[in-house]
Amino acid sequence: MPQNRTIRTAATALFAVAAVLGLSGCGDVNAASAAGRDFEQLLDGVPEVADVDTTGSNTLPWSGTASASVLMDDDVTDDRLSGIVDRIGGFLNEQAKRSGGATWEGVDLTVRGFTLSVLDRRADNATQLELLASLEDEGVPGGELQLSAAGTDGTRASSLTLVARPGEDFLAAYDLARATADATPAYAAAVVTGRSDDGVDPAEPDEDDTDDAAPGVPNWDGTARFSISSGVDDDATVSGDPGTTRAAYLAVAEQFEVIGATLTPATIDLRIASVDDVAAATAVATSAVPADVAVEVQGGIVTWDDGVQSADMLPVAQALGAVPGVTAIAASSDRLGITVSDPMAGRVALDALDALPAASIVESLRIGGHVANGDPGTFSVSGSRAEAASLLTLVEQLAASGSLASFEGSAGRLQVDVRPADDATLGAAIGLVKAGIAPGTWTRIGVDGERGTWWFDAIDTITIDASEYADESPEETALRERIERLWNAA
Repeated sequence: MPQNRTIRTAATALFAVAAVLGLSGCGDVNAASAAGRDFEQLLDGVPEVADVDTTGSNTLPWSGTASASVLMDDDVTDDRLSGIVDRIGGFLNEQAKRSGGATWEGVDLTVRGFTLSVLDRRADNATQLELLASLEDEGVPGGELQLSAAGTDGTRASSLTLVARPGEDFLAAYDLARATADATPAYAAAVVTGRSDDGVDPAEPDEDDTDDAAPGVPNWDGTARFSISSGVDDDATVSGDPGTTRAAYLAVAEQFEVIGATLTPATIDLRIASVDDVAAATAVATSAVPADVAVEVQGGIVTWDDGVQSADMLPVAQALGAVPGVTAIAASSDRLGITVSDPMAGRVALDALDALPAASIVESLRIGGHVANGDPGTFSVSGSRAEAASLLTLVEQLAASGSLASFEGSAGRLQVDVRPADDATLGAAIGLVKAGIAPGTWTRIGVDGERGTWWFDAIDTITIDASEYADESPEETALRERIERLWNAA
């Protein structure tokens, strides 16, 4: 019994100490959130800092993980940049000495197109700043310098990615990255990558990628650029020789126009200008690499499922690729996905499909794109050809009314957001939805920019179960009741 009392007393004391730490400010039960706030305060008011973004996970009370990214103004001087990096490094050093709290997983700092990892040792940070300065002096427009802290055995993981200089290609960028890493002891074992900013994004060939990232932040879509890397199986610590796949790329480029390439020691992924030449280009690439190297070749705006081209679907993809407004095609032996600039282009593509006898093999169809050309809102309809066509008609009606903000529909399920409006306009949009979908469709209607998500079966008279939304705000309640009323009145 005395022993049990001792254990209970110790447990009570431990709980009391934990409570005191949480209440006294000596610790924070949400350690990662507190670490993020401390980091933001560290750089608050620093004029050269354009943006700070912190993330964290409060995995357990008084513990967690945190990370941050910092965007600098491009005109920051070298001395000021060094001072700011020292400030961050000192903060990380102090955080590492603490017996509790969040563990910092990393801080990335971006300046003038380069991103480097800030560590808790001044010497490591100085190495990266010196390397950054030398690369800028050589006219390199951007890259990533990633260096981890040295382990107990002195080894460390590192990677170096460089963007091609003006007038050079991704192969030249790789050669420079390799030579730079070899000449920099801390990066001697680095995984190196060369990239170039030309190329075509096979997912959205007409997309303006500059809109995807915040100003000043490198925007590297892995499928949109030419790149060659020594990385093996996406392992940042293992580096190999991509010489074989490089030679295969050059062999294909001698015969076909290559508009995108991703090369590693074990893989070669190419995109050539024409879908007509995929089989021939695949044969060239395959003959130039060992059997254990994975080869995938895509063509034009068409992406084949698993890289396998279907002879039966090929004429369908070729015909749709010539339709104005079709920006991307995803295809398999019986499924087709079409990305278009707007619903009107979707209708033209669907009409072309209906007029094509070879399209009888299409069992599943998806059509998606922007609500209007250049509009941020998107739509997607999918199902059988008849189901997709019916849903596309509803998209067209809502878009023509000016009410559509976003739309995602498939057989038996619909999510639609309409633009804010008075009862007459909103009621008309809801009436279009009610008339345009099959009874029983699991439906969600929302108003763009207003909070609230309510699902219901699309029957003539609905009652949205209020008990499922007990925590909604008065504004949400009012919107829910408004949607229900307008649906029933339609």
